[in-house]
Amino acid sequence: MADGYVEKHDVIGAIFGQTEGLLSSELDLRDLQKSGRIGRIDVELENVNGKSFAKITLPSSLDKVETSILAATLETIDRVGPCLATVKVTYVEDIRVTKRQYITNRARDILRSLMDNMMDTYEITEEIKEQIRTEEIIEYGDEKLPAGPNIDYSDAIIVVEGRADVLNLLRCGIKNVIAVEGTSVPKTIVELSKKKTTTVFTDGDRGGELILKELLQTCDVDCIARAPHGREVEELSKKEIVKCLRSKIPVEQVFHPGSVIKDDILGSIAEESPAEQKHEKSSSHGCVQTEHGESQGVSPNSVADTQDNINHISHIENSVETSCQTGEKKCTPAQDIAVSEPVDRIKTEKTEKNKFDNIKSAVREVMGTSMVKVIINGDEEIKDLKDILNNIKNIDNMDFLVVDGPITQRIVDLLYGKTPLIVGREIKVTKKPVDLRLFSFDEILA
Repeated sequence: MADGYVEKHDVIGAIFGQTEGLLSSELDLRDLQKSGRIGRIDVELENVNGKSFAKITLPSSLDKVETSILAATLETIDRVGPCLATVKVTYVEDIRVTKRQYITNRARDILRSLMDNMMDTYEITEEIKEQIRTEEIIEYGDEKLPAGPNIDYSDAIIVVEGRADVLNLLRCGIKNVIAVEGTSVPKTIVELSKKKTTTVFTDGDRGGELILKELLQTCDVDCIARAPHGREVEELSKKEIVKCLRSKIPVEQVFHPGSVIKDDILGSIAEESPAEQKHEKSSSHGCVQTEHGESQGVSPNSVADTQDNINHISHIENSVETSCQTGEKKCTPAQDIAVSEPVDRIKTEKTEKNKFDNIKSAVREVMGTSMVKVIINGDEEIKDLKDILNNIKNIDNMDFLVVDGPITQRIVDLLYGKTPLIVGREIKVTKKPVDLRLFSFDEILA
């Protein structure tokens, strides 16, 4: 810092002139610069308001002791040109440390990128296998459905929802897989299910459950597998896929006689929402409860078995009552429970038998009349079908409906939730609700 106006050559002249002779000849700046141990002196000069400020950079290849002595020598300069000046050493930096730090950081980055780009033999093998499996996906049938290459040659097939599911199963080495690709079941899959052992593998969400129920109604399904609750097939690992397929359930455990879907088994595969469970519970009042708590439709073949059970339980009831009255054997609470449970069940079966007799009588009554018989809260009415459908909004609940004509999909859609049972001359329905029972005249009168 100089008190007056100076220039660069004044600063450099002061450095060489005022340090000359202070130290031994070994530390003379001129000799050190000639031998290359001192580099070119750089001066950044700025003149402000009649004063001069210079930043001096002096590169040195001397050792730490000699460099420190040289730095202290520069602070002895007290005049630059004609002006008084002060020199202060701000810092002494070992640039080799900075370079070493840079080298360390840069080498770490280079090594990291090198390791990220390198692949071992196992990864290379797996990548090649995955590419081959992905390339093996084909378009099958008239609908050009995504499928595996072994769909024609395998005796069994796996039906999934979409193309991503097919790709995931191909990565796991499963090649006899085909996708539905939408909500409506393609004709190709319907035909394949009739010829091959069919396993349905759907997502563990509401959409997967709806597709599963539609496949059960339209295809000849043999087994059912579901992804874990809330998961999709396309995101499962190989171990999870194998576990789900090993845990598949035969369709016989999902269906009851009479083609009523067993909701408790479907719930064990993928949990249903509380609203659906409440709806299904409220619509099961027109079904017979078996010993295992399973819901079955009323069929003509079950009437004889029901009557046998009534006679058998009546015999047990009379025997226990006689024993209690004669004092031969004291009745315990356990005996009361053992008798009351089958008695309650038989009372329900008697009610169902009476209901079936009423349906059978209604069929004979409307046959050949082109009319409809409906029972609403115990009141019997014979009307025209159009009147029923036009006033359907005003009807809350019907015990059952007997139609002297075909049952079409439109009738089922309009009456859904209004009645648990519909009987018609013939059934022409493609999508039947789970909690609705449909019977033809031939089935009732058989």
